[in-house]
Amino acid sequence: MILHGLFGPSLAPKNLATTLSWVHFRGALVLTLLVAGNFFCLACPFMLVRNAARKFFRPAWNWPRRLRNKWLAVGLFVSILFLYELFDLWSSPWWTAWLIISYFVGALIIDGLFKQATFCKFVCPIGQFNFVASTLSPLEVKVRDQDVCTSCRTKDCIRGSRQPGNNLVTIQRGCELALFQPRKTGNLDCTFCLDCVQACPHDNVGILARVPAEELTIDPFRSGLGFISRRKDLAALIIVFSFGALLNAFGMVSPIYALEQSIARSFGINQEAPVLGLIFGLFLVLEPVLLIGLASWLTHVFSRRQSNPLSLAVRYSFALVPLGFGIWLAH
Repeated sequence: MILHGLFGPSLAPKNLATTLSWVHFRGALVLTLLVAGNFFCLACPFMLVRNAARKFFRPAWNWPRRLRNKWLAVGLFVSILFLYELFDLWSSPWWTAWLIISYFVGALIIDGLFKQATFCKFVCPIGQFNFVASTLSPLEVKVRDQDVCTSCRTKDCIRGSRQPGNNLVTIQRGCELALFQPRKTGNLDCTFCLDCVQACPHDNVGILARVPAEELTIDPFRSGLGFISRRKDLAALIIVFSFGALLNAFGMVSPIYALEQSIARSFGINQEAPVLGLIFGLFLVLEPVLLIGLASWLTHVFSRRQSNPLSLAVRYSFALVPLGFGIWLAH
């Protein structure tokens, strides 16, 4: 894809970089998330470079505590949506190839320097999209029997399995996304890498069927995540996921050009980037603030409980996932 994007035909329909990325991969990704689960993270090509590099270099640093959230990933998610419109990535094999290259380089640098699956958990925008969408999936990596986990002494699913007689040598790594299986709930932050499945000495972890979207209706303490109803960064990610779907779909119809021209004339702007910036602000900031803010404020006013409008907005955001996913699926 990279070679074809850089040196192949410049016409998008004839180039593998654009047709595979923005047509076939995009459609297959959403359908797979709907009918199965996060199997695209399982087969992620960007991890090939990372895993190969880690055979020669061991990361020495921990990811900074202040960045152990979704805010950086949210910013990168918005950036990709913005660049997609600004550079018309669906029609530019050359820019698409460079986006893929930047992904490989980013994964190599970040996971080459920092321990665990830092790139997947805190940075990768595609991964965050998959995490949110997979909350609606019918499959989940989870334990078969909680009693087996209760009696387990080694906790290999999170620590990794060690060489007999030498605990310093890891035979099979455990979960690098800090998801302890007995306390894991749902698919958020799970890449379906199956490291926990292979590490479990009791064969007590597997890909099992579950009720789609059930994890959005409950709020237990989740390993690696805490209480999601208190995670403003997760709420922001879901808002970008949902309203970004509307924005991306709107960018595919003709009224977007009339809106761009109207904004350009009104503000005397001659460049596309500032105009797109205003449209993104309208869809990703103003619209969510007005709609979710109004719903939260009305609940706060008419509820008998003393509730904070911001905390209500965070909790409401999770109800947007089916709507946002439906829009991504439709277009």
